[in-house]
Amino acid sequence: MFRRLMVALRSFFGLFVRGMENPELMLQQYMDDMKSQIPRLNDTVAEVMKQEIMLRGQVERLQKQVTQLDQDVINAIKLGPQYENEAKLLISKMEQAKADLIRTESMLQTASSASEKAKIARDDYMRQMQLKIQEAQSALSRVKQAKMQEQLSGMMMSFQVGDQSDTLERMTEKIDERAAKAQARMELATDNVDTRLREIQRNSAEVAVDAKLEEYKRQLGMIPAEEEAPRTMSPVTEPPQTS
Repeated sequence: MFRRLMVALRSFFGLFVRGMENPELMLQQYMDDMKSQIPRLNDTVAEVMKQEIMLRGQVERLQKQVTQLDQDVINAIKLGPQYENEAKLLISKMEQAKADLIRTESMLQTASSASEKAKIARDDYMRQMQLKIQEAQSALSRVKQAKMQEQLSGMMMSFQVGDQSDTLERMTEKIDERAAKAQARMELATDNVDTRLREIQRNSAEVAVDAKLEEYKRQLGMIPAEEEAPRTMSPVTEPPQTS
């Protein structure tokens, strides 16, 4: 029972943690954490390089000291036997300086190697960081693209549900119905006018045929010629032109 309770609690907390894991926020935090390591890494490399620089300065000073002591020993010997003790003391100091120089040069060599490795490690970290940041940015763009696709699919689902598209369909049907009815009325009205026009044309054609038949009969003398109706209007004369 206790084991089942522990499994249930772990699954509950695992579900809670997964629910809190926002990919976009976590990727951004991941990039920020990597960038925040750069100042501390630079400080570490600078500390290693500082040791190298200090040892290089000590080596230069010891080299100058050995050179100067060697010249002092030569000068003391040239002054005569009464300066042999001073010459021996100078020789002793020179030998100690030479020993310090050898030890410091060895330390400088080790420090130079450590400094070079530190710079290489820093450069490797920077390269790896750039690659990781590029991967994170690519993943971040995929997250944003997935979010946009989710929004788009949600909009498409709302169209399929019919909350707005059914209104569009119903209004389109009403408009089509009104347009069809108006077109039918127009066709009926136009058909009536065309019928009357055809009837007028047919009557006119029949009158013209009757008149033509009567004219043929008159020319053949089958019916008397019509008397010319007397003119009741005086002829129209043109007004005189003035020069």
